[in-house]
Amino acid sequence: MIKSAFFSLLMKTLLVCLPLSCVLVLGQTPALADGAANAFNPYTGKAMPSSRKVKGEDSKILEALGGTQRSIATDAAYRPHWKEEAYPVLKGTRDARHEVLFVLDMADPAARPLWKTVRAAMDKLPVSQARLVLFARSAEVYATDLAGLAIWACRERPGQAMTYLSWVLQRWDDIKSAQRRKGSVRPFNNEYDAVLSRKDYPMAFVAMNSCFKPKVPEKDQSRLAAYIYEAGNINLYQATEVCRYYELETPSGLIVDGKVVDRGISASALKALLR
Repeated sequence: MIKSAFFSLLMKTLLVCLPLSCVLVLGQTPALADGAANAFNPYTGKAMPSSRKVKGEDSKILEALGGTQRSIATDAAYRPHWKEEAYPVLKGTRDARHEVLFVLDMADPAARPLWKTVRAAMDKLPVSQARLVLFARSAEVYATDLAGLAIWACRERPGQAMTYLSWVLQRWDDIKSAQRRKGSVRPFNNEYDAVLSRKDYPMAFVAMNSCFKPKVPEKDQSRLAAYIYEAGNINLYQATEVCRYYELETPSGLIVDGKVVDRGISASALKALLR
């Protein structure tokens, strides 16, 4: 698997901070949910919440030593599309009236009915009414790449990201079911876990050839595979922060205008919240 430059940067930052942590315990204060929408929207120009910030005397010591607070904005600033990776809008405009955050764990069976509810509600709304933002996490690591492809599609294949995401969830389940029938089901922790035989193409490459119009040229697919891994990891980083901030306790969930809603919400009830 291609090593992420993003995580290399994070490791360097940790190594710089390690000597300080040997002298004192840095007080990491988790951000507390306050019901605010747009808290993780980088387009507002405001600092986004982080559970990794240090405060009080620890912050003064860090500043005196020439250190800086950790943030996704500084860690990922070298990436030209980092804002889209940290806050990928699947549908809607960035300044739409309502904000819908969809926290997705592809390994979570409950994500399927929730996604169908979200699609049913969003498909009937004008783009200026609500924006749907993806925050992908997963107990099975290959989902990171698949989420990264959705992020790429938001920019490079406008209007196709939601259809792609529906395809991914269905194909994920189809492969799992076929593996169970063969008695060889396993976690999808790399691209060749998510196939039925070693002759099959990995799921992301199948999608590049079949899910998008125009499809991804073969000469560009390897480079795109590297991109989606890194973009997916940046989104995963933010998904973790979102779950802490809003105190989301389930693997997948929905946050509407800064408030966690019940996963059993109907499409009509969700649409009513977005009027």
